[in-house]
Amino acid sequence: MQKKWTRETVFEESKKYSSRSEFKKMSSSAFRIAYMNGWLDEMNWLIHPAPKPIKWTKEAVFEESKKYLYFSEFNRKNVSAYEVARKKGWFEEMPWLKRRYAIRGFWQSRENVFNESYKYKTLKEFREGNYRAYKSAKDKEWLDEMPWLKRTERKPSGYWKIRENVFEESHKYKSTNDFCKANHLAYQSALDNDWLDQMTWLKKSYRMKMGYWQNKENVFNEAKKYKYKSDFRRKASSAYVTALEKGWFVEMTWFQPKGYERASRGPVHIIYVYIDDDKKCAYVGATNNIDRRDYEHRTHSNDTVFKYFANEDKDVPKYKILREGLTVVERQREERIQSLYYRDILHYTLLNNINATGENTGSLGSLVYKWTRSKVKREAEKYKTPTEFFTNSAGAYDAALKYKMMNKETFPWFYSKRMPPRWWNVKEHVFEESKKYKTWNEFFLKASAAHFSARKHKWEKEMTWLAYDQVPQGYWQNEEHVIEESKKYSTRTDFFKGCHAAYDYAFKHNLWAKMPWIKTKVKEQGYWTRERVFEEGAKYSTKKAFKKMASTAYSKAVKNKWIDEMTWFVSDVKPMGYWQNKQTVMEESRKYSSRVDFRWGSTSAYKSAISNGWIDEMTWLKRPQNYNFKWSRENVFTESRKYSTRGSFKAECPTAYQTARKNGWLDEMVWLKQKYNKK
Repeated sequence: MQKKWTRETVFEESKKYSSRSEFKKMSSSAFRIAYMNGWLDEMNWLIHPAPKPIKWTKEAVFEESKKYLYFSEFNRKNVSAYEVARKKGWFEEMPWLKRRYAIRGFWQSRENVFNESYKYKTLKEFREGNYRAYKSAKDKEWLDEMPWLKRTERKPSGYWKIRENVFEESHKYKSTNDFCKANHLAYQSALDNDWLDQMTWLKKSYRMKMGYWQNKENVFNEAKKYKYKSDFRRKASSAYVTALEKGWFVEMTWFQPKGYERASRGPVHIIYVYIDDDKKCAYVGATNNIDRRDYEHRTHSNDTVFKYFANEDKDVPKYKILREGLTVVERQREERIQSLYYRDILHYTLLNNINATGENTGSLGSLVYKWTRSKVKREAEKYKTPTEFFTNSAGAYDAALKYKMMNKETFPWFYSKRMPPRWWNVKEHVFEESKKYKTWNEFFLKASAAHFSARKHKWEKEMTWLAYDQVPQGYWQNEEHVIEESKKYSTRTDFFKGCHAAYDYAFKHNLWAKMPWIKTKVKEQGYWTRERVFEEGAKYSTKKAFKKMASTAYSKAVKNKWIDEMTWFVSDVKPMGYWQNKQTVMEESRKYSSRVDFRWGSTSAYKSAISNGWIDEMTWLKRPQNYNFKWSRENVFTESRKYSTRGSFKAECPTAYQTARKNGWLDEMVWLKQKYNKK
């Protein structure tokens, strides 16, 4: 039974050891409790680990590299030695290190492919062990020349339609989940023929009854088990999706933002800096536990500070505290101010990216960002449609629903063409739209979303003003009539739009085999096998392109962790500092015609252009319509009278506030109260 660690027992346990590293190694659970509660600093009998200065001479690097088989392993486990070897050009002298990934064109060689195939006994092992070599052999028809690779015996056509074969296969497994994963074809056959209930030896997976999560009470009872939305989404995804679709989250007021307790603490935050005076480099950071953060900077091999000073063959210097006793809001603002000070005033090269810090960014920023009505409106102006608004800024969209701002009066540009998400879930909206039409068919053709919602919620009987299509009752329940109607169309989409009643019957009774003239791109269930996923993935050079062009296959690859085996994908992540080069940013911006397109097409490049002041040089980018609005003295003073404090003025209208601050007008605005006096 696991021991319950109290403060007394943790301290008693720690006194058995002389250093923190020994404590962590010998009693990891007690060390973790001490670390999380901040007790380590009170344990003065434990020696604080100091980074060992390592001089990476050529001999030392070569000795270290011989511990590993691959270059990637060397890089992962000892980044400082690896970087020294890379910079000095010693890799060519390390024949004992292998590369996991073959160079381009390697598997186009017959000799290389055949040498690789000798490692395997079966065709399946070859395919799973090295798919690229297997794919090359298959494409070039070399597989028939590899008799040492045994072929897996395939079941004849219709094998899994026979009851005895399916039952025999099912006895190999303990649960329906195992059966489904191991042999989907046999499982599907058992499911289609209602044989699963007869397989009493299989443990059935627990599932809610059909329509269970359509009940509001059931969803709310489930949601109340969780403190955070993220936990609700992870542990009850079906209920979460229903709540999202029906707009019930507005009523779920008990959910708290992640890290609520942490963010609600008082002024405990610190701004610190590590400096390399020789090369004028600096790392500006923020934390609420400087000892813990300093320990991470000095010991974690993947840490930015650790990497930099290890590459320079220097010890990590003592940190310097710039500001302390800050609230969470002040922390974000001050971190960016201090970063800009070191970069633009003192002309240091920053080791961290200031675009990733500052106000309203990161986990802390999202906690304190409150969507007021004016902020929601400004956020909504960035998007053309409600769907775009919902997709890119869910928090602001939910706030708009809460404030009942989703209407034609507040956002007139949203309602010119499309309705917002969940609009057609409201009965009044559907009824109002349907009264514009005379028949159900006309309603479907001109307002398909509203029509679908009416059928989904079973409102048809109440909509007596709509006449049904001029066919006898039950006409589309006849197979011959449906097949005859289907001959008018070439695709399922056209068939659905042209006569949805006939389409519904064809879909429910699976008549597609009798309609060869109806083409479809829909893959049947179970289509994306491992082999097909790999074949599809081989068409693309990056994961991003794979996801965009074949999302279902990509999802299957991620779910089954096959994506890690697709070693041919080139990373589309830019290296650190890539967008700090002015020429690179300028070239990227020329792909776009407006600032808005540039912002959404290449966010990182856009932020760099803004922070470095390059955006005004990009004259080929059209500015927003309201760009030329001038904050004159009169306009600024008029705007400022809407607020009672300087803080609210700055938060609600930052552009007017900054203009007032730069021109020294704030002192004249005596109606604006200050929360505290600056020292």
